[in-house]
Amino acid sequence: MDNRNLRQLFSTSSPYNIEENDARFLAAMQETVKQVWNSSPEYRALAATFSFTPQALRTIKDLERIPPIPTLYFKRNDFTLKHGIGVEVTSSGTSGQFSHIRYTAAELLMLARMAVTLGRFHGLFSGRPVHYVILGYQPSRHNQMVISKTAYLSTWYAPALSRTYALVRREGEYRLEAAALVRRLLRCSQGRQPVRVVGFPSYASFLLKWMKKKGKRCRLPAGSCALLGGGWKQFAGLEISKEELKELFWDVLGIPAGGIHEFFGAAEHPVLYCTCGNGHFHIPAYGRVLIRDTATLKPLPPGETGLVNLLTPMTASLPLMSVMTDDLGVVRPGETCGCGIRAPYLEILGRVGAAGLKTCSAGAQEYWNR
Repeated sequence: MDNRNLRQLFSTSSPYNIEENDARFLAAMQETVKQVWNSSPEYRALAATFSFTPQALRTIKDLERIPPIPTLYFKRNDFTLKHGIGVEVTSSGTSGQFSHIRYTAAELLMLARMAVTLGRFHGLFSGRPVHYVILGYQPSRHNQMVISKTAYLSTWYAPALSRTYALVRREGEYRLEAAALVRRLLRCSQGRQPVRVVGFPSYASFLLKWMKKKGKRCRLPAGSCALLGGGWKQFAGLEISKEELKELFWDVLGIPAGGIHEFFGAAEHPVLYCTCGNGHFHIPAYGRVLIRDTATLKPLPPGETGLVNLLTPMTASLPLMSVMTDDLGVVRPGETCGCGIRAPYLEILGRVGAAGLKTCSAGAQEYWNR
């Protein structure tokens, strides 16, 4: 079934104009909810526990009535809706389990439009060729993790002269090639072409602290920047502030604070959130964010802290319309940011139950502490 409103929403030229896109968002969500409802007995059964039906979705405020499905549910249950599946990706498997998310070719095209629109808005495109140093996984047919794919796609914002990966697949497993990474950075600092550091902020922190400790500072060419995303969930308790990370980039690599771009997202919520000039994640037209009370799950007003509930009508291949994360956050009015974007912004404050979480990449921290 064609969702014309969804296509129009993801074709918007005003990605942060909430008023202009509210009607499209609601209409697209109504269509997506109907499609999933009609296709999935599992979703209908789940929605019944919330006394929810598609007819309940009449206004923007009714978005809060859509049952919020925890990300863990997708890790433990595999929905099998048939909608011409084109590509499957997985979550990072922090809990040892993976969400399997499937997208059709048409949905992938809409996601590409979103990435282009937001990339232009935030000045990420450049015609000048750059070297990429990617603090993440080398692409492989054995690796379906969405973070690996998005890191690679980030290298399309500027022509790639080279791509050097921190985690390289050798003999059937990923290995951290830290020495090669540092050699590449030092070599690039002697050239003229900019460098873009892409990947996990945790890896960036470990790398920069290690280089500083070993006295391996350098100054990358003008125009170099960092594109960071992926969070700290596998390194609970080792986080550093954004300010400290920016200071490290300047101290060790010579990348100024204005060249640090951060992204927020989830495998179960295919919407891209990019930091503005003041470092805030303004909510784009393609998604909406509710903050829910940790005990009652009731929606909270702006300015109050609770669980982050992410909403989007993006796909009818899975019931991703309302996803409950284990992030704690707060939504603040856009006017309080000062960057000029009027859309509200999401501030991530931490995670629930993060203690003890590990992934296959968790060994990196031990390496950088050597």
